[in-house]
Amino acid sequence: MFQMGFVDESQTFKPERWTAEGTETRKGTKSEVLDHPYLRDPFSQGARRCPGSRVATNEIFAMIAQLVLDWKISVPDENIKSLDDVTYDASPIKPIFPTLQFEAR
Repeated sequence: MFQMGFVDESQTFKPERWTAEGTETRKGTKSEVLDHPYLRDPFSQGARRCPGSRVATNEIFAMIAQLVLDWKISVPDENIKSLDDVTYDASPIKPIFPTLQFEAR
């Protein structure tokens, strides 16, 4: 059940909440519960871990591998040669990804 009060602006996408600095600011507060491994991982942890978690993770890996095998993925922008050339919007967590071009192999 969703409960208000654990996170400020809970409906806003803020990936910086999960950086080392973000988790450090939650220590000793009510929001510290968000950093517990059983709540952080979508499949939980330990003996009560979702039995399908490994299947789901392997399906994702297989899908990405098939995507790379079936398509030639390139960046039409000649200024971008590596990930170091990708620009960021106000923080390293929000990269401005270039448009990708997909060509069937």
